[in-house]
Amino acid sequence: MQFGVDICKTDLEARRILVVDDDKQMLHLLKSLLMENGFIVLTAESLSETSKILAESPLPDLIILDLMLPDGNGIDACQQITQQYHIPIIMLTAVDNDVKKILSYELGACQYITKPFNADVLVAQVKSVVRQLFVTGKNSLRKRYVHFQNWILDIYDRYLINPSDISIELSGSEYEVLTLLLESNRNIVSRNQITTKIFKRKYDGIDRSVDVIIGRLRKKIEKNTAEPKIIKTIHGLGYIMLVDIIYSNDKARPEFCHENKH
Repeated sequence: MQFGVDICKTDLEARRILVVDDDKQMLHLLKSLLMENGFIVLTAESLSETSKILAESPLPDLIILDLMLPDGNGIDACQQITQQYHIPIIMLTAVDNDVKKILSYELGACQYITKPFNADVLVAQVKSVVRQLFVTGKNSLRKRYVHFQNWILDIYDRYLINPSDISIELSGSEYEVLTLLLESNRNIVSRNQITTKIFKRKYDGIDRSVDVIIGRLRKKIEKNTAEPKIIKTIHGLGYIMLVDIIYSNDKARPEFCHENKH
């Protein structure tokens, strides 16, 4: 991808989205909303219908999946779909429950939206996930820079560039943790994964070394460490980054569409 070219609506159009919900009114609402924003929309009212659609080609680029369905549990379906097809999933439910949020993230969901929802917010989240597919679908290997939330990570020289274009040094452990979180973007990274990568040993459930490293990273990249927006904690499981990422050999910051600028 060449920077200087906006990642705009035309890059998101023709993306296929499968909406799974047994509420016909909700299904119609979501289909109309997404079609108005240029997406191709498939619908299913059950997991059995979902299976039939996934057995066909081409596969959808994204699935919006209701938690409660007449023939099964959306969380179980989320795990099965992400394992078999590697399709990103947005969970949609009327159950605003932290445990279910954690489970859905742990089993592969990349976003979680609670009904009733704001239409603009839902569309923005869908575009965010699809945009992530677009940029990471390109060849991100051997690229020098990682752009995220108006920050830049120089992979070669292992330092950060803040939104004011000031270089910020990273310790070896900070760099390793940050790259692990970026590579696992929208997926939970456990303390054990970080401990294994950084210290070459398993997490013992007591050691706070990982928390110290995360704390140092947050002081460098978060506006408010008390309410982090880039590196989020999923209590009992680990950490997750929920940001748009672009890999490039160009240090110049990419130009997103106007409504997606930070």
